[in-house]
Amino acid sequence: MKSLTRSRAATTAALSLVLSLGMTAGCGGGGDGGGPWDNFVGIWFNEATTTGFTMTCTDANFSQVFPSTNNQFEIFGSLQFEHGELTDLAETSGNCNLHNYNIKGNSATVANPDPYLEAPNDEAGCLVQFAVGDGAGGSLPAFALLTPDASWTVKLLSDKTAGGGDRLQLVGTATADMLIDDGSANGITTGATPCTYGGMDTFFRLTRP
Repeated sequence: MKSLTRSRAATTAALSLVLSLGMTAGCGGGGDGGGPWDNFVGIWFNEATTTGFTMTCTDANFSQVFPSTNNQFEIFGSLQFEHGELTDLAETSGNCNLHNYNIKGNSATVANPDPYLEAPNDEAGCLVQFAVGDGAGGSLPAFALLTPDASWTVKLLSDKTAGGGDRLQLVGTATADMLIDDGSANGITTGATPCTYGGMDTFFRLTRP
């Protein structure tokens, strides 16, 4: 897995590499069952038809993409947790590969620095692809590199669904470094003014170990 360094200049360079290298998918590791991991392992689906997460951008190029009056942006419509190799859990839904989590009590937070990256101090991040309008009725590929802060957490809920299924919440904020591939050498990026992605959604568990 390629290292994604977190200085503004290095982040811009990393996003620019997307133009030629594309997205890199992560993979989950295996582990033993029968522990606190099993409270999280499985496939979880968002209970709502809309998301509580929003993208907030001050950069002029992206504030038009995510206006303050309608800036909902769902990335995690589902979550899939598997036993991790170097962390307690790996989130392998493919929505934004790859976040790795460690469990503490009834919550799990993203491991920082990410033990799977090449450099020892690399902050955990994941890459998501979407599309933006090109102003002529077409669309352009765009990318967001999410770097969660310490608030980014999945929390098991004590109350069940009406049918007795397990529930959890994903809550927190992340820095979102953006790139629009407009055909130019470096694309359009947020540079020194990244967007902020944050909110809360509740999920129910469909499968379990």
